[in-house]
Amino acid sequence: MSLAQLEEELSSFTRYSAADRPPDTPRLRLSFEAEPQSHVYDTSYRMMFTITREVNDPETRPCIIHWDPVKDGLGQSGIILLCRESETDEWQPLQVDPQQLPAKPLHPQEVSIEDPYFKQLDPGDSVSWSVDLPSVYFDALGTGYSYEILWGGGEIPLWDWGTLSERSTSHRQLAPKSPAIVLPNGPHQPFEVIDDEIDLEDDIGEWSPYSPPPISPSSRMDNAPVLSIYIAGPETLSVKDHSPAARLHYPVTVTISYDAAPDSMDGMRPITFNTSTFKAIDRHYDGFRLYVKENDEWRPHEVNGLILHHLYSSSPYPVNVGKNDENRFQSLVPGESCSFTRTVSDFPKYFAPGDRFRYGYKGATLDWWDWGNLHDHEYTVVLAGENMVLDQNNGGRPVVVVPGSNWLEFTLTE
Repeated sequence: MSLAQLEEELSSFTRYSAADRPPDTPRLRLSFEAEPQSHVYDTSYRMMFTITREVNDPETRPCIIHWDPVKDGLGQSGIILLCRESETDEWQPLQVDPQQLPAKPLHPQEVSIEDPYFKQLDPGDSVSWSVDLPSVYFDALGTGYSYEILWGGGEIPLWDWGTLSERSTSHRQLAPKSPAIVLPNGPHQPFEVIDDEIDLEDDIGEWSPYSPPPISPSSRMDNAPVLSIYIAGPETLSVKDHSPAARLHYPVTVTISYDAAPDSMDGMRPITFNTSTFKAIDRHYDGFRLYVKENDEWRPHEVNGLILHHLYSSSPYPVNVGKNDENRFQSLVPGESCSFTRTVSDFPKYFAPGDRFRYGYKGATLDWWDWGNLHDHEYTVVLAGENMVLDQNNGGRPVVVVPGSNWLEFTLTE
């Protein structure tokens, strides 16, 4: 298929084109960069968005925009991930639950130079953000399909003329402006999911299925917040409950509770912490782990080395705590809990109805936490990697040990 034919087929997914640009608004364009392939076991897929103001923009005044790469770029009104249906040979949007995608913010925002989503653009300027594709897409991806990532066009309602330095000292709030800036359609890129076998021995070595016992509550540190975790899940899992990549999916509800503040502290003092350790893939020594019943004994399942390779090979990047970048952070007060659902998908290669499994959280330490709520950390920026925050010594605060959870046992059924 020629490029012209492809673009004609994709034109039906256009939301906004260059012809939709209102007069007297900045001339901006969006582009993105991403790898053309993702492995079937990948748990992240990095994209870089770039917004450029055209050099020949008739209006030369500087402009301010607020654009969130997660909510605006990857949310409900962001990129479109298309799949070519084999039966109809037509492009169709990948079927994901829109409620699991973030919505575009339309409420006024406080202008701040430190806010990574506020940018000032003069003619010829460009700004970029790097972000991960929402995890909801991974359950819908499979090998053997043709995919296309498309920007169908969008709007920037939060914008105005002027400079960031001016707006950060007066008229600090930026409200939706009419007409909105239009980011025309155009950029698209092919994308495929592969399932090749690669040798990672040089990178990650030989992994042992050994799994140490869970961390006990007695391991908690003095003068640290007391956190606990409880998990819940169904007693059975059908072998038919799998993704297009033929991976089983077992849903687990995880509840994190802030049980108590240290005795020396205010009894209702809030904390904010990185939740990545509770959302990370299964690991050998801490975090979550799956066990298989064999000969009346529970044997730890060998964690897929390819997945672990991606866990340790990602490059660090800054995230804003108060803005809750990538939904990494949570604030709680003593006696309060929060819950989310994680999916167990790394099962033995061969399975059958009647197989028994045990799943649990073996305990871990928080890699980053601090006193206060998200609002208190509005301008706190930390360096993060895949499923971790890289903050040595955590600012000198005591280590928060989260002991092991209860165990779930479930059986495969037809």
